[in-house]
Amino acid sequence: MTPGLESASSSPRFVGRRPQLARIGRAQAAVLSRGWQMVCEVVGEPGIGKTRFVREALERCVPAVPWAVGTCSPDERGVPFHVFRHAFTEGQSLRRGLRAERSAGETWAESVAAVPAARASDARRFRTYQLARRLIGLAARDGLVLVLDDLHWADASSTGLIAHLLRYPVPAPLLLVLVYRPRQMATPMPFGPPDPDKHADAEPTSHDRIELRPLGLAEVALLQPHIGPGELRARYDLTGGNPGYLAVLPSDPTSDSADPIREAQSSRLSDAAVAVLRREWTNLPPVEVACLRAGAIVDAPFTADLLAEVAQVPTSLAVEAGWRLARLDLIRRVPGTGRFAFRHPVLRMAVAQDTDPAWQVEACARALTALVDRGAPPADRARYAERLLALPNGGWADRCVNVLCRAAQEVRRETPDLAIRWLRLALRALRPTAGLTQRRQDVSLALAEITGEAGDLAESRALLQEIVPLFPADPDGRRAQAVALWARVERLLGNYAEAAAISRRELAALPAGAGPTGGYRLATEIGVAGILAGRPVTGLPDVLSGDLGGSGVDRASLLAVRSLAAVLDGALDDARGLLDAGARIVDSLPDRDVRDHPDCLTALGLSELYLERQADAVRHLDRGLTLVRASHRDDGLCQLLLGRSQVAYHGGQLNTAIGLATEAGIVARRIGSHHLLSFALAFEAEATAWRGGPRDDDRAVALARSAAGIATDLATWCGRTAATALATAALLSGDPATCAELVRSAGGDSRLSRLQTSLRPRWYELLCAAALAADEVADAERQARLALAEADRVGLPGQRGFAESAYGEVLLARGEVQAALPHLEAAADLFRVGGMVLRRSLALASLARAAEAADQTGLAARARRRALELAGWCGTERVGPRLTRPVGPREVAALTDREWHIARLAATGATSRLIGRQLNISPRTVEAHLTRLYRKTGVASRSGLAAWVARLDDTDR
Repeated sequence: MTPGLESASSSPRFVGRRPQLARIGRAQAAVLSRGWQMVCEVVGEPGIGKTRFVREALERCVPAVPWAVGTCSPDERGVPFHVFRHAFTEGQSLRRGLRAERSAGETWAESVAAVPAARASDARRFRTYQLARRLIGLAARDGLVLVLDDLHWADASSTGLIAHLLRYPVPAPLLLVLVYRPRQMATPMPFGPPDPDKHADAEPTSHDRIELRPLGLAEVALLQPHIGPGELRARYDLTGGNPGYLAVLPSDPTSDSADPIREAQSSRLSDAAVAVLRREWTNLPPVEVACLRAGAIVDAPFTADLLAEVAQVPTSLAVEAGWRLARLDLIRRVPGTGRFAFRHPVLRMAVAQDTDPAWQVEACARALTALVDRGAPPADRARYAERLLALPNGGWADRCVNVLCRAAQEVRRETPDLAIRWLRLALRALRPTAGLTQRRQDVSLALAEITGEAGDLAESRALLQEIVPLFPADPDGRRAQAVALWARVERLLGNYAEAAAISRRELAALPAGAGPTGGYRLATEIGVAGILAGRPVTGLPDVLSGDLGGSGVDRASLLAVRSLAAVLDGALDDARGLLDAGARIVDSLPDRDVRDHPDCLTALGLSELYLERQADAVRHLDRGLTLVRASHRDDGLCQLLLGRSQVAYHGGQLNTAIGLATEAGIVARRIGSHHLLSFALAFEAEATAWRGGPRDDDRAVALARSAAGIATDLATWCGRTAATALATAALLSGDPATCAELVRSAGGDSRLSRLQTSLRPRWYELLCAAALAADEVADAERQARLALAEADRVGLPGQRGFAESAYGEVLLARGEVQAALPHLEAAADLFRVGGMVLRRSLALASLARAAEAADQTGLAARARRRALELAGWCGTERVGPRLTRPVGPREVAALTDREWHIARLAATGATSRLIGRQLNISPRTVEAHLTRLYRKTGVASRSGLAAWVARLDDTDR
């Protein structure tokens, strides 16, 4: 058979193709039963395995029938009837019956050779074809399979005879198998398109066409079982499942490359494989060979004029050569464009490997010059720069570095990983010599900036620590901006003191006349570091008064950070003014000016959240999320997710808040920021605790403890956030003492002076709830009055709602139902104004209980219905149990919602195991709750607890 690609490899096993093999078997059976000629075409792409398939079919399907195989060769196109000569005289030894008919073979060779059909008249040519037909009929009188392989290289006489046999079939049991590449046939065969697969099992007619398609991934795995899954997929993607090209790719079963596709594309083919493929272009004219080699250098789809520049031939000749190469199916026209591409990547690899290395260097340089002049896409330009740097020629290093740096800046937002790889390559190409110091600094700074944006904070920090001290002070502010970037990376890593110190030192050393941009950024970093360290800096250096120039978004960032600091410090009027000024700037800027400043949108969103402008907070945070996701900026994504999670939590969207916090935690782990991870865990814990679903109590406590374990310094914002989240989780899981202790530790003193001023009513309300759960009504009243006082100073509706709710709960615990009603109604209305849906549903639940106790059934029904609606919208299960609690003695008020639920279940006679199964908690946890219930209610057993519940709760009767 034909020495094709499979012969250049290690003779791969045959897999698949069972339906097609069956069609060959049915065709042979039909030939023998009818005693008449049948033609079967086997067609497909180069390397698809046509020859291997036919050989397998002969051995499996027709082992007892004689066969003859003739093969065409591109070197023998001038020999008339070469494929038939090869089949009957020089080809594979004929099977049983044919070798005995020696005279028939000799007659064929002599008679056909005596009449050169290509130069004969039509009559003589017809007589020659008829003679050949009779001779083939004689050879096939007892049955014959005649295989004519590689007919795309057949001579004109052979193709003429085949056409004659198709028109005048041989009256003998002959199966004529024609094997060829359809795209490379000079004379198309007189058949239509291949038969659809649905007719594969139909009875064969006078002809059949079998089109071999690429193998599937599962079949490739059987073909190459020693290849690992990653490399196997890469090889499959590169070759498209073509078994011939798969066979010639070198394999390394132990390869663990991070980019197996790239490794496969850069691998070297065996010399035998290149020799087999070289037959397709070895006899081409020099211009066509030059254009073919130029196409292998260009690699991507190319135009004829680009080929002309790379191959250094006239454009007209390159156009003509391109179309001739396309007719030979070495290259193909890309549909819908005027470009060409190699028919297969492996063929391009072979041509490139067969090209002189010195010519490759010069051609690659010409391709790079042409692409830069034409304004080609960055990836195309960078590919040639990479290739030039890998070749043994250092003369192009400076040009390649320029190309790589420019391409990296152009793609940094769409594909930052690619930009980072190019900049690392450029940095390696710049040797650390005195003449290249400034250039290396510029490339290193760009690399540090992009790696930081992509979330590799450790590498960004290492680069900045190395190069920033080398930057001289300059009036353009480049050093100040580099220092601000360094401070930002330190701050994202949780090094607040270092970030503030770096920024203050540089801000103090700014030269006179320096641009304002560096000053804005340094002041912004000082402010953000102070906020996160727990010491908001309200007196930031007022660079705004000195110069109103520079970037508008840089001014807006400073205004937003100053507004957030003022909110945290309780100066709400100042915060509103700064916030309005910053928001006006940001809202007037297009996305392209804002996308590189995610911290600005985060600060704006948080300021608006704490000032209870939730719609504005959602708008700015969502805009930031859209921009950072589009530009793949993990450094800004985590903070925006955390801010958006808090907005969702304050708005009662618990599942949304949990999902956003979970994603923020994933990003924080990816970028290596422990303090952002602490925020994410704390936010997830708080929302999970209020959701109150099965096992949510235990999960919330575990998350909050993890957050507190990361952020151990209660002086920092993340430390206090973790402590208050754990306090909330502890209270809702039935541990009010731990809750109160944690809140007071986070606050620093009884006045909670270390906690955020604008949220203090909320924390006093938490302390009030803990005191009520501990049956300390007097302390609860004191905390509620402190909440009212703080709410008066803050002046925010939502925070006033916390204070009114706390005082209303105290009055309910004391049995003063009528006095509690106006406070609870006010709390529900204030929470509505503040957009706090979860807290409004809880206030309405307490209002419903109070109204029932005061015999105001209409108000109670409306409050109950609305509370349940809002609870369903929020996704919380805390409201239902609260609605079942009666308004009674102080011991009832001392119970948490979970304790009251367990008390009612225990009163029905359920065991601890059954209660735990219903509530998705362990029996030991149930026993711990029961122990606290016995202490709070003054009973000593389950029977006593059941009697106590029966006196209070008649909802089950």
